[in-house]
Amino acid sequence: MPLPVAFRIALIFQFSVSAVVFALLLVMSAPYGKFSRGGWGPRMNSLVAWMLMELPAALTIAAMAWIYRGSIGWGWIFLVLWELHYIYRTFVFPARMRHGRRTFPVSMALSAVFFNLINGFINGAYLFRIRPLADPSWFADPRFILGTLVFFAGFAIHVDSDRRIQSQKPGPGRYIIPMGGFFRWVSCPNYLGEIVQWFGWALLTWSPAGLAFAVFTFANVFPRGLSGHRWYRENFEDYPPERKAVVPGLV
Repeated sequence: MPLPVAFRIALIFQFSVSAVVFALLLVMSAPYGKFSRGGWGPRMNSLVAWMLMELPAALTIAAMAWIYRGSIGWGWIFLVLWELHYIYRTFVFPARMRHGRRTFPVSMALSAVFFNLINGFINGAYLFRIRPLADPSWFADPRFILGTLVFFAGFAIHVDSDRRIQSQKPGPGRYIIPMGGFFRWVSCPNYLGEIVQWFGWALLTWSPAGLAFAVFTFANVFPRGLSGHRWYRENFEDYPPERKAVVPGLV
């Protein structure tokens, strides 16, 4: 199958899946972490599952960069930004997790692997082959500059929120009211950071593949933020009433 055809099929698939995932997560909570429950088939160690899920995203786009190294041009800048995030998600974040003996549904881990393969493919195909960046003047374009600032702002919020959750958490399977940072305004700033970061990616790459990833990220984590917010309010009587779920001051 020609690469442009495969790219269009995968792109349409990702946008379509985003709508389905968003609708499903509005009516049900993903079965892991504080919402862990049976009925989702075999389970595996949560640390192993996390690394298994995230690694394909780092490897797939790197493989695309190698395959199309002759046409990648200045696209290696995009590769560095992408890998910055996924090296953190694959290795640094799991190393900080207080997972204990917690488990994760194998079915969900495999679905995440599949998504990350598709996502790495469409971003790599577009950025390194279909429309590679040959002109470095793009780095002076306001879209790249603003997108990069937004990308790093989202990444910083995400990393800081993860750090606060893990450092304040009493132990595996135990929860408290997280404090400090963006927790002053929202219950799930880690999700806010991811949304901000990948819309920054869509802007700095100015690509349909980047937009597809940003839309999926929103569809995937925004409903989870709503669920997490409800859970905190239901389980902590002294939960700060001024906090919103994901977006400060709004929702």
